[in-house]
Amino acid sequence: MMATQGWVDLLEDIEIMLTATNTLSGVDTEQQLYFKKGEVSILNWIKNLRDASAEVYDQLQQEEKELEYA
Repeated sequence: MMATQGWVDLLEDIEIMLTATNTLSGVDTEQQLYFKKGEVSILNWIKNLRDASAEVYDQLQQEEKELEYA
């Protein structure tokens, strides 16, 4: 999934959305601030999902190798 053109397009859209969302413009209440904070958090999570998944996969592979040699 993360190797497809669709994923690349999604990441480009996320960058645009982050630029538009990661601002205090239009925030009038504390509730709006926390909502916007949640939006930015989710967009950053998706943006970093590939790298995080690869890191966990590499760690699992390393642990598996260590168990084989133990």
